[in-house]
Amino acid sequence: MVIDRLQAFLGLPVKFNDIDIHSPRLIDIANISYMEYLIKLQFCLFNKEKILLDLFQIGEDEYLQIKDTSDFDVLTDHPQLQAYISDALSFFAKDSVVFDSKSQSFKINGLEFINKNNYIHFISTMKELNAVSDESTGVKKKTAKAKLFQDRIDFFKKKTQKKEDTLEIKDILSILCSANGNGIDIFNVGNLTIYQMYEQFERLNIKESFDRLLPVWANGHLSGDTKLPEWIKRTKL
Repeated sequence: MVIDRLQAFLGLPVKFNDIDIHSPRLIDIANISYMEYLIKLQFCLFNKEKILLDLFQIGEDEYLQIKDTSDFDVLTDHPQLQAYISDALSFFAKDSVVFDSKSQSFKINGLEFINKNNYIHFISTMKELNAVSDESTGVKKKTAKAKLFQDRIDFFKKKTQKKEDTLEIKDILSILCSANGNGIDIFNVGNLTIYQMYEQFERLNIKESFDRLLPVWANGHLSGDTKLPEWIKRTKL
């Protein structure tokens, strides 16, 4: 656990190297589009395999040449990638981030923010603030030749189109708005951060399991060794 869970639960920014990092509000994500948010988040996770193979589709032979090089070194070696990462970091820091070639670090107002020595710790912070599991960062390797960066981002958007059997953020928000007694409705749900949304949805699922089994248990329809699921417990987030 890297972040302060109480700060994240209350929607407050968490500190990283004395810089405020925000779990974005749903309304901020909606303003740039969910797909743009995913792309920005991906750049902030500094995973060269995911970015270069899955997002930009460079050839596997080309990737093997830099496979053993530090993710940070590879992703800060190209001016266009530096610009994409700086823009992504600016979204989550709510401040202008620039890459300084001399110090090989990302800076805010002249202060060093992320460098080769601390970027792994930053990745952990971002994953927790955005409820990203390690399993969700897997990559499917491609063999297509690399094209222009913007073309690759456009391709990524098309490749990750919604699936009918996938619960989207809109559906999660709708479920939270329909749940009784939590004070969340369509008029204020956009003020939740992405962390708060997933945390509340996790708690709702735990409580829903309890509520569904309670009348079954009360009527004696559960086997003797079956216990009610406990809902007053620690969440994963």
